[in-house]
Amino acid sequence: MSRKNLKKIGALKRHRFRGTFEKYGFKYSDWKKQHAKPTLLLTEIYLIGEDKIELISDHIWLNLTLGFNRLGILTKGDVVGFDGRVATYQKGYYLKGYSKDYKISHPSKVILEKSVRTEHEKFPEQNRDICNMIYDFYRDDYLSRSIPKPYIEY
Repeated sequence: MSRKNLKKIGALKRHRFRGTFEKYGFKYSDWKKQHAKPTLLLTEIYLIGEDKIELISDHIWLNLTLGFNRLGILTKGDVVGFDGRVATYQKGYYLKGYSKDYKISHPSKVILEKSVRTEHEKFPEQNRDICNMIYDFYRDDYLSRSIPKPYIEY
């Protein structure tokens, strides 16, 4: 399912969404790959309207904002709800070209709607520690793709 459904919603107002937590990741905020930022992958993204609930995307990556961080470390299958606004961004890599895609930005009013566990461990305080923890969670996957640990501990 394409995120083109997000285009139909428009960017003029905020909407309520629901998604199922899949996994964490990280991205780099600069081309030198010196500053990693934690992210999370949600699947089965639904638009929650007043009179209907509509599946609008099969997945979406979001920054691990303070709202998601406050939920604690999520488990695959946890369901979260949040408000957000649809926005466009350039998808791709400068050597291979860019295309226009759609995302949900500025998530707020984040809540845990359904949890696999009764308690969730807290995240470390520093982004660098969160990114290293995420790397350790999925070490085998990152190593198989030759992705180094984001922050080397001295």
